Amino acid sequence: MPGKYKLVAFDVDGTLIDEMQFVWVKIHQDLGMDPEKVGQARDDFLNGCITFREWADYDTNLWIRNGVTKHMIEKSIVKFSVMEGAIDTIKELHRRGYKLAIISGGLDIVVNHFLSNVKKYFSHIVINQLKFDDEGNLKGIDIPPEYDGWGESKQIVLKTIADKEGISTEDCVFVGDSNNDMDVIKEAGLGIAFNATPELSEAADIVIKKKDLREILKIID
Repeated sequence: MPGKYKLVAFDVDGTLIDEMQFVWVKIHQDLGMDPEKVGQARDDFLNGCITFREWADYDTNLWIRNGVTKHMIEKSIVKFSVMEGAIDTIKELHRRGYKLAIISGGLDIVVNHFLSNVKKYFSHIVINQLKFDDEGNLKGIDIPPEYDGWGESKQIVLKTIADKEGISTEDCVFVGDSNNDMDVIKEAGLGIAFNATPELSEAADIVIKKKDLREILKIID
């Protein structure tokens, strides 16, 4: 049975998946999207001119206008890999009785492709969902209702999940790697910076530098 903590939440890119680039960026590059258009939308978001939802819609519509299909996206992400020890860690935490969650600004197609065998262990998966027609043509994106921000919205999602579980965020662990995990890693009762940026490592309770997710099993009893 779980000890002090009840729920463990993970970021995806750079945490469950061994890829330091955000999946959005990787797909843009692989599919030859106009870097000026991509960069302008990113800058508009970072400067507060548009919301995360508007940014995601813009990027998705850019793909749609360029005829991007499910096959093309899968061909891009196949170069990713599951983080060392991720599958074992998910299974062991579930065996120990922890609730598990994914909180990510990434794309569900990555989780579905690489973590399909362990999705059943997660009680909550909050991530953007690409929509395709029967022929695999990209038709749009569904953004989680809680997700209308970047770092701050992850904190809101963790609170929402904790409320649903009838626990406090102090009972939660969050594992992430990048600066957009800053708010949520501070909100969690235990924040673990995994192979993370210096800024996130400074904010976290625990820092793991070894690229093996099984290291967290030594920390979470």
